Amino acid sequence: MELEAKLEKKSIKKGSRAKNHLLLKLKTPPPPSIVNRQPLVIGLAVDKSWSMKGEKMESTIEAASALINWLTRHDYISIIAYSADVQIVQSVVQLKDKSAIIDKLHSLEVATSTNLSGGWLQALRAVEASDVPNSYKRVILLTDGQATMGIKDPEQFSKIASDHFARGISTTTIGFGDDFNESSLRDIALAGGGNFYYIQSPEQTNEIFFKEFGDIGALYGQALELKLKTVPGVKIIELLNDLPHQKVGSDVLTIQPGDIRSDDIRNLVLNVEVDSSLNSDLDQEGVCTVELSYYNLFENMKFDKLKTVVLLGFADMDSEVDNEVVLERILATAARTMIRASALIQQGETNHARDMLVQMIGKVDENQSIAPDILKPLLSRLRIMEHKLKDNTSNASKQFLAAGTEIYSRTDMIDLMGVEVHDSIFEFQTAGDIDLYKCPDIKNTVQNQMNDGYRFMIFDLNNTRHIDSSGIGTFIQIVGWLRRRGGEFVVTNISDGVRKIFSLTRLENHIRVTDSIQEARNTIQNIIDTRQKD
Repeated sequence: MELEAKLEKKSIKKGSRAKNHLLLKLKTPPPPSIVNRQPLVIGLAVDKSWSMKGEKMESTIEAASALINWLTRHDYISIIAYSADVQIVQSVVQLKDKSAIIDKLHSLEVATSTNLSGGWLQALRAVEASDVPNSYKRVILLTDGQATMGIKDPEQFSKIASDHFARGISTTTIGFGDDFNESSLRDIALAGGGNFYYIQSPEQTNEIFFKEFGDIGALYGQALELKLKTVPGVKIIELLNDLPHQKVGSDVLTIQPGDIRSDDIRNLVLNVEVDSSLNSDLDQEGVCTVELSYYNLFENMKFDKLKTVVLLGFADMDSEVDNEVVLERILATAARTMIRASALIQQGETNHARDMLVQMIGKVDENQSIAPDILKPLLSRLRIMEHKLKDNTSNASKQFLAAGTEIYSRTDMIDLMGVEVHDSIFEFQTAGDIDLYKCPDIKNTVQNQMNDGYRFMIFDLNNTRHIDSSGIGTFIQIVGWLRRRGGEFVVTNISDGVRKIFSLTRLENHIRVTDSIQEARNTIQNIIDTRQKD
């Protein structure tokens, strides 16, 4: 992992006091193809209250079935369903007989009430009790309503999440529909080191599980912690990112960013104040030290540490700003604005929320030239949210919270510095079936091409008659790698056997499939042409 720290203004006048912004950038490498990922132990806690009846439950079962088919025979799963009671649908089991587990899922029947804490705690207990060496453990909690039984206090929920995260079990939360408590679910995910998702309609369920598997299937580091120690004359005012953090005394701040996947970048922005009249040696000792510690999943959970010093110079005039820091400050502020607006909407202060949003739109608009590829889509999104606020929809607060969370995570973006991407298409013809033993070579081939700037790829599967769950996982990772670079992945010439697997795992909803190489080329060219017009 790489750790970089830099200030928005790299120099100030000697003897002056000024506000500044500090960017911390964490960057991970692509997964080495020679290393098999650690087994996953997944606990699914599914709401089966009466409001889940019909299409909601059907979509959840289909998405959960697809998730089971994405996972490999080396992974483990437990399924808990909860309403007034808590039902152990499947105790922790290795995924050797997927059909039997999916059959149990299809036997779920809705009932009354919502014992959310009971279902979640049972899933946490099952996952924690599993004795799987060097495994990654995560519970996925899905609900469409308020907790009506058991624990109801949001603070207790957060404590449960943080306590289990400290013991190596993270929690992702999924809110379904209009009746759940979005603030509580997001707080659980935040304290539990997982993700928060909002599902408006049943057809989105599979997409959310697809995103989540892409996240937990390629992890690089766990239990990340950043420790900042400032020197005299430097004060940390606030962390702009919504992450767990603690201040120790006046000069130490610790931040827990959660887990990080491979081939990813995590940016954190802090508002700092520098008073050089209190310390004339800032240009020699720096404004603070930053230490990153984490468990490296690529090296058998080795405890790694990185350290850097944030430098600042003195000059007769303030230096020009660093546009990368400005960009990240704008993005973090936009995310924070959306989340604060969500809280205001819940409190009935819609006008205040609208004023905040309008101000944010103006800031993004006036800074578009810094990074148009990133800020133009952000501006469009903010304007869409403004229209939703005008429409005064019942789920506006949920939409704002979900949008802010997504901006913070920026899972669709990657740092491309040092790589000149282009729009040429890499075409690859697979040789034989795609299984656990072929996947490392395929990943290695893709990564080499990405290093050469390719982000559009076509896989010709004419010679492939079967693809196993490891191959499915590899395709999901490739889709993520390319789309985060603004590219696309297309497969073509798939056999009936492979098409059946794509249908079974719902991959056809996430990966573009064409009938011929020429159609695949045309599909990518249309994407490129449309982007150039925009």
